[in-house]
Amino acid sequence: MDAADAEVRALLAKLDRLNNLVYARDPAVVEELWNDLGFRLVGSELGEVDETREELAAHMKALFAKPFRISWAWRERKVTRQGDLAWVFADSEIVIAYPDRSERKPYRMLCIFQKRDGHWHWRVFNGSEPVGAYS
Repeated sequence: MDAADAEVRALLAKLDRLNNLVYARDPAVVEELWNDLGFRLVGSELGEVDETREELAAHMKALFAKPFRISWAWRERKVTRQGDLAWVFADSEIVIAYPDRSERKPYRMLCIFQKRDGHWHWRVFNGSEPVGAYS
């Protein structure tokens, strides 16, 4: 495995970790996303813009209180790198798992990362539910 492959795997692992933490309703997701470089979450729902650690923690707490769990089923994930910046486009379905059923909806995300001190750090998570997609 060359260095470029290792970088791609490290970035995709960041998405997988996010997926696992959100599904598990693990508050450690805040520490996974937040860092001293700064972070912004822009979700698909009205008002889902978090610019501070406190906003992000409140958002996750509210999400985890809902009667369902969410995760993403990846269709495609593409990594692009330019120096110490990278972005990952993920075309997926959001899986909304209730105790008695689950629903799937198209979902896209664009995530931006910055490498510092040998580690990739989240900078932006932008998620959206495309209207009329896949119909």
